[in-house]
Amino acid sequence: MDNSEEKIKRVLIVEDDPAAREATSMYLEYCGYKVAAAADARSALAEAHLLKPNLLICDWQLGGGDNGADVARELQKRYGLPVIFMTAHPLDELYDETADLDVLYYLRKPLSLGELAEAVASIH
Repeated sequence: MDNSEEKIKRVLIVEDDPAAREATSMYLEYCGYKVAAAADARSALAEAHLLKPNLLICDWQLGGGDNGADVARELQKRYGLPVIFMTAHPLDELYDETADLDVLYYLRKPLSLGELAEAVASIH
């Protein structure tokens, strides 16, 4: 599925921190997006199957040994999703690890929800 021409309406958030996941989900829902959220790779794949998102917002370092880059790689392979990564870790390492992915934005944590909403709204 090629989502490049479709306006972003359905967003999957993958974030292991419950408070950050809830705040991000609630804010994007308030902004008018249909949102699903997951804490790990397995949940992300299940939520993507249900929602058919056209954007992935993903934390890089997920708890439980999951890696956000691996999650994004699998979801791009299945659904052609563009990605916004968020991380508190050094961006240079994330750039290297995600060079093969369609990444639209890299955002630093702590995340500004306004900045995130602007990034999502700028995608066509």
